[in-house]
Parts: sequence; structure tokens; C-alpha cells
Amino acid sequence: MIETDRYARQILHWGAEKQRTIEESSLLIAGVGGLGATVSQLLVRAGIGRLYLVDDGCLDWPDLNRQTLYGEKDVGRAKLPLAKERLNQINSSTEIVELPGRIDDSFLLPDGVHGVADCLDNYPSRFSLYRATQPGSYFVHGGLNGNHGQVLTLLAGKSQPFDEIFAGAVQPEGTIPVTPDNVVIIAGLMVNELFSVLWKTPKLLDRCLVVSLDEFNMAFLDI
Repeated sequence: MIETDRYARQILHWGAEKQRTIEESSLLIAGVGGLGATVSQLLVRAGIGRLYLVDDGCLDWPDLNRQTLYGEKDVGRAKLPLAKERLNQINSSTEIVELPGRIDDSFLLPDGVHGVADCLDNYPSRFSLYRATQPGSYFVHGGLNGNHGQVLTLLAGKSQPFDEIFAGAVQPEGTIPVTPDNVVIIAGLMVNELFSVLWKTPKLLDRCLVVSLDEFNMAFLDI
């Protein structure tokens, strides 16, 4: 650790052993847009050992309402190197590994990844990402649409495959509505579950948490 008291507040909550697990773990974040920018930032602040980041996009003006790592001067720049730069400024002890490109059926996960965070915005890429997830690895999915969101955890090789669960899912046409508050809420829930995954105590394994901010409704759907 760079500073002995850097993680003092969270260690007070979950203890030194769990903190050590976080610092020794590697996660892959698929997409560093709305969800991915916030998920990766929270993980880095918590002291995650290594993050693999995957993205192929550039920042546009409509992204700025929710993509918390970026600002106006970044418009037009590739998100991946930007994300690495900003995350390193937050915590230089986390190793950030860039994996440029789009996720399709040729995508391969690096060895030694302890979990995958699906922060993507389309189902074909999500299906490819799940198929690339190695048996025995956890896959934490997050999705958003307007004031609604969902989080689901699967264990590759044991859970019902993601592409079977959402086999009938149709990608919405046009731009998906999304607000900054919902992004931060769903990203926070994803990070909470990713911590639990690293500690081998997932709360949403084969269980989809559906959140509606219209009236603060939450429901669980068993898979």
C-alpha cells in the first residue's frame, strides 16, 4: 500500500482479510461507458489489484451526462486510454491493462481473471463475453434503460448460460434513455456484488435484482 491509512474506513467495515483479497484480485470490465466508468472507478478507489478494461469507443457529448471519468475536453478522444489515465490518477497502485477492440466471438479473456463485469450496452457483445468467460469464473451483468436497471450474477459452467436466459432479448432501436442517477445506483450495486464475488459470497448468484426508480421498487427474479 502507498499509504497505510488509505483504506482505513473500509477495513473498519469489512476487515483486513477481505481488503487483502481485493488487493490481490483481477477483474475484467467490459465497456468503460456509463456503467463501466463508474464501476472501474469504485473498484480502483477500493484498491483492486488489477483491472482489464475493454472498449472500442470514443467520447461524445451525450456521454457526459453519466460517464463519470470524463469531461468536456475529452470529447472525441478514445475512452480506453482516457479511462486508464484517470484511474491511475485515482490510485496508482492498481494495474490497469487496456484491451482495445470490440467484444465478439473471437474475444478471449486473459488468464487469471477472478470475475467479469458486463457493462456493455448490447446483447450480441454480452453473449460473446459470457461465452468467453472461463468455467468457474463469475459473470456480473448490469443493464439500464431509463429509470430501470438490473444486476445478475452467473457462475460460468454451472449457471444457466446468459445467452439462454436472454435468448429472446431484442436490442432496442435507437438511443437508450439513461439518467446519471440510475447509472451510479446500478454501478454501485454491481460493485457491491463484485466484492462479494471476490469473497466467494455472491448475493445475486442465479438471481436477478430488478430496480425501478419510478417508485423505488426492487424485485428478485430467480433464474
